[in-house]
Amino acid sequence: MTNARGPSNEAFEEPTSGDACVCPVRNAIEHYVTGILGLAATLIVGVQAYPWLQSVTGTTTYLGSTWLVFSFAAIWLVCWIALELAWEWRAGRIHLL
Repeated sequence: MTNARGPSNEAFEEPTSGDACVCPVRNAIEHYVTGILGLAATLIVGVQAYPWLQSVTGTTTYLGSTWLVFSFAAIWLVCWIALELAWEWRAGRIHLL
């Protein structure tokens, strides 16, 4: 049987170079949690900012919905990065100043 990595009777070795991003499961779960919390924060901020966003994007008839989606995606990205940095700073893994 052959899968995406090759024949099943061959052993597959992960690269051990410094370029490989091998994150422990603990860090992956923290990353997912901050993403979900960022989405929740986006929904809270988005509900509050929706009337303003709708009035701003209502001036462009063709790209109004595209700007709304882009705005929500940008808010989610900013919230996610901020929460990720706060989590890592609180855990003592990074020093911001």
